[in-house]
Amino acid sequence: MIIKSYKFIIKSIIFSCFVFIYSLNAQTATLKGIVQDASTSDILPGANIILMGTSIGAASDHEGKFTVRNVPPGAYKIKASYVGYESKVYDINLIAGRTLETTFELKAVGVEGETVVITAQASGQNEAINQQLSSIQIKNVVSMARIQELPDANAAESVGRLPGVSIIREGGEGSKVVIRGLSPQYNQITIDGVQLPGNVVSNDPNQQGSLVGDRATNLSMISSSMLGGIEVIKSITPDMDAAVLGGVVNFGLRKAFMSNGDSPAFELLTQSGYNNLKDSYGDYKFVGSYEQRFFDQSFGVFLQVSTEKRNLSANELGVSYQLTDKTHGDAGIPDINSVNLNDKSSSRNRDGATLVLDYEHKGGSIGMMNFVSSSDTKSIYRGESIINTANDIVFSATDAENKLNILSNLISIKQEIPYFHVDLKLSHTYSESRNPEDLTFTFWQNEAGLANIGDLTKLPPKQLFDLAKPNAATADMADIRTSKNFSQDRALTAAVDFQNDFVISNYLTGKIKFGGMFQYRKRSYDVNSGRGSQLYSGGGNVVTAIVKAFPSMITNGGRISFLNFINDSYSYGEFLGGDYQIAYPMDVNLMHDVLAVARTVSSLEGYQVDKHGSRIYDYHGSETKSAAYAMATFKIGDKITVLPGARFQDLTTDYFAYRGEQVPGGVQYTDTTVTKPNGYFLPMLHLRYEPLPWLQLHFAYTNTLNYPDYNAIIPRYDVAASSIAYNNYNLKPAESENFDFVVSFYSNEIGLLTFNGFKKTIKNLIFASQTYVTDLSPYPDLPQGKQQLFEFNTFINNPIPIDIYGLESDWQTHFWYLPEPFSGMVFNINYTHIFSEASYPRSEIQITYNDDGTFERTVLDTFYTTRMLNQPNDILNLSLGFDYAGFSGRLSMIYQDNIFKRPDFWMQNRVNSDTYVRWDLSMKQDLPWFGIQLFLNLNNLTGEDDIDINQKNKYTAYQERYGMTGDLGLRIKL
Repeated sequence: MIIKSYKFIIKSIIFSCFVFIYSLNAQTATLKGIVQDASTSDILPGANIILMGTSIGAASDHEGKFTVRNVPPGAYKIKASYVGYESKVYDINLIAGRTLETTFELKAVGVEGETVVITAQASGQNEAINQQLSSIQIKNVVSMARIQELPDANAAESVGRLPGVSIIREGGEGSKVVIRGLSPQYNQITIDGVQLPGNVVSNDPNQQGSLVGDRATNLSMISSSMLGGIEVIKSITPDMDAAVLGGVVNFGLRKAFMSNGDSPAFELLTQSGYNNLKDSYGDYKFVGSYEQRFFDQSFGVFLQVSTEKRNLSANELGVSYQLTDKTHGDAGIPDINSVNLNDKSSSRNRDGATLVLDYEHKGGSIGMMNFVSSSDTKSIYRGESIINTANDIVFSATDAENKLNILSNLISIKQEIPYFHVDLKLSHTYSESRNPEDLTFTFWQNEAGLANIGDLTKLPPKQLFDLAKPNAATADMADIRTSKNFSQDRALTAAVDFQNDFVISNYLTGKIKFGGMFQYRKRSYDVNSGRGSQLYSGGGNVVTAIVKAFPSMITNGGRISFLNFINDSYSYGEFLGGDYQIAYPMDVNLMHDVLAVARTVSSLEGYQVDKHGSRIYDYHGSETKSAAYAMATFKIGDKITVLPGARFQDLTTDYFAYRGEQVPGGVQYTDTTVTKPNGYFLPMLHLRYEPLPWLQLHFAYTNTLNYPDYNAIIPRYDVAASSIAYNNYNLKPAESENFDFVVSFYSNEIGLLTFNGFKKTIKNLIFASQTYVTDLSPYPDLPQGKQQLFEFNTFINNPIPIDIYGLESDWQTHFWYLPEPFSGMVFNINYTHIFSEASYPRSEIQITYNDDGTFERTVLDTFYTTRMLNQPNDILNLSLGFDYAGFSGRLSMIYQDNIFKRPDFWMQNRVNSDTYVRWDLSMKQDLPWFGIQLFLNLNNLTGEDDIDINQKNKYTAYQERYGMTGDLGLRIKL
């Protein structure tokens, strides 16, 4: 079946090439135009233009424009249709060698005899419906009208309301997206088609592996106010980068509107925010925009600058469970190891600017996009942990800062040349993430008061926490840690597309498109860490130095007492709604003062630079990506569209990293550079059939890739006394074979109702693997001759394919046929159910005892089957909007259930999310002065928490509370 599909695709491309050659000699005409609202002159993107009785036609683009090339000359009736509007038929006459330019003005549907007013939210919904129907890609759309009328807090929130998408939040703010159950690193984020680099790093100085980064992108940097639309493309075409498993999120930037004159337009937005968790009114946002067109509308300038501050504080609860009773299968109850509470006080300052220039001329257009964003996130974590297994209490505090900067530039040139429409893109992206220096202090209380009470391992977390007896007088300094890191990523990309339309007959038309791209990416990462870890068990010199610098410092048996670091002026408030009480908030300023003294002590028991940790994780290198593709689109009559095509894509990685081996007296280092090419042929096929005026069927078969994360392929290894961390630079990209089938019902009364079934089979998906090895000969670059048993941590290509499948349903409609004021209601609802089956590696050591008292160890490497990480079972989104006169309002709900968070062979160690229901309310009122609008956004109205639970005992494994937030502001349009 698949081989036949490959042959069909290749034959179709060859056939279209012959057709193209034939069409070069034909005498043809060109039709250009724009489709707009008859009463408001608003553009109508996604409108369907068809020469009646033929297959010749086009769809209007995001600017409402369309071009139909290579049309045989003659007289035609041309029909323009757009869901939500009355269709219209025009008579035209096309002359060979000439271009006819026209404007189609359509009237919005309405109740007969009543004045028709298309409201802002209905206009945005219509745009999304028509763009989705007219696209040969399978995608969901958030239109510019919807974004600008009632914008979400950021772009990630807007994306999260689309079918099949779930959001990963940071302090309540959407930051990353999961598409069809596939984690953020499996998706691609672009701005005007330019891919943003991976910029996700961890603020946790204890997680160096995460700090190296994956290929995910943080969306919180993108403000809704600068956007001209959002697309989530779930089934790509050969002219797109194939490095995506879940979907492509493309953010289109605004450009200067076409207007009746050359006068400038200004927009100012100012808002203040409230954070319920911290009872804070300190949030703010200011946005200023300027746009204008010059030279008879041919040259446009759009400029926007913004600055904002947002409170991202949260209360966090983390509970660790471990199954010790492994003799009763799924009936065993896991033990509770620890309960960890963290008060996160966090704020983010973010500045951004966008400059978009565009020039349109007779033969094409030139565009220039520039986007820059800079954020500074400062966080203080104050925590208390109950270690049940050791009867200890640990008090800790971390002062962390992350600075993230992103720059994206694009030059786009579209030009008509003989026989071809050429689209050339040159782009540059740069991303850097810097943690200047994160600092963590830890204090240990050796007796938690849990001894001699009985077996506490099966208690609920709150009961265990309440039994503990924190006492600052018996807690002493145990550990000082610092970490600073810097990562940067720069990419230069060139891409060119050639396209030509052809007409074989009135009932068989199409276009051929081919092109390629080349990208050079340079990436580096550097970390420097330090630690003072003998403060509890020794630390004489550093303790002496600290006491000398701070004579009032209280000591306890030669240790620094926790009593010195208590900050009574800081309040934890109602932590997790008053369910828990954290003791003794820590003085962060004193931590920095003590660190300065600890740095002066050079002996072993004092603070020292971690030379090994500051070297072994560093890397730098480059990637070159190249691709070539060809595709053809055939339109058979006015009902069938077929798109066969193929793409060849190659990625060559070239990375330098350090390798370490523990030897007597320290660590012996080497370094290496490894170059690995990976090229793949990727056939694709789209088939769209419209058997009835209100029904569309769309089938897609695609092949896509996902490249390994950076922290998996840099050629690093770290050989310790009994363990080896080995990065697998021989990893292959994951390959996904994707099937989509969409059934769409649409009309002016229905709006758009879709059902989308999908299935993905992913080969070679990359997993972390822990096994045990004695023979190192399969890894010739490792030190040989060692005969001991090592714990071996690496990454592998999963040899067992993974299946993901699901159903997405979506209904978008507005009730224009109801009497006022109900005709202003707009309704959206979508539901997604996802299934997955993934095999995870598992290793265990089996010990067999012999009669003579000796024993033998056997390593058993197997796999266990469960769901994909971050895969939700159910997602439901609904929103009800209402427009009347100058008022607009929208009530939205997000429902997510059973997102898989932690895989494990033992069901008792697995974690999934609890039900999450979030309500948001947005309202706007036009005021009668100077184009002023008053708006109010209330986010997470009910203060819903993010909660994960243990699959067996249903106790909380993780809980985050960030509360309700609100924004009140003014928007002024001049």
